[in-house]
Amino acid sequence: MTDTAGSAQRRTAGVRCGGRSARVVENVLEAAVAELARVGYSALRVEDVAVLAKVNKTTVYRRWPTKSELIADAIRSVAGFDEPLPDTGTIRGDLIELVRRSLAFARKPEGRAVSRLIVVEGGTPEVDALARLLRDQKRAKNAEVITRAIARGELPHDTPADLVVDAITSPLFARAMRFNEKIDQATIIALVDLVVTGAENVGKRGSRGR
Repeated sequence: MTDTAGSAQRRTAGVRCGGRSARVVENVLEAAVAELARVGYSALRVEDVAVLAKVNKTTVYRRWPTKSELIADAIRSVAGFDEPLPDTGTIRGDLIELVRRSLAFARKPEGRAVSRLIVVEGGTPEVDALARLLRDQKRAKNAEVITRAIARGELPHDTPADLVVDAITSPLFARAMRFNEKIDQATIIALVDLVVTGAENVGKRGSRGR
């Protein structure tokens, strides 16, 4: 999966540099997202993406040899993978803003398309591998807010960053994406406070034990 991610980054490294190549990549990724929202992953055909993007299918296959690589890049392009992480100066502020952004995406058509990919079409090796790849990459990026909080002294040095992020995002996304519930700001704040307080107290107990 690391090789797939690396090759995708190399293929799209010049997307923001301008020029015809960048426009082609942007058009193809937009078309891929639109097709994913329209027909889902299983029924999506790269040929249809090429037609919608007004490029030859060989152009698409040259950059993205497989459908899963194309859809992975398409989802990254709309799901905030390149967006700078919030930096409010506090771990609670960072996590609240991080969750707010993620839930806002989940409510968009693109977010619902990703939800359908995971919830409805999951269970096949190809879809599950794609979902795990994107989850792991997004989790690794989001965990940086925990790493920064540790550096600021807000959390113990041995705080498990991935676990803290998962403890906040997993229940909220299950409610928002699986059950289409609206999550208000008060709920986000309460869950962030609960998890962060737990992480702080675990660190205090560990220090007393030593």
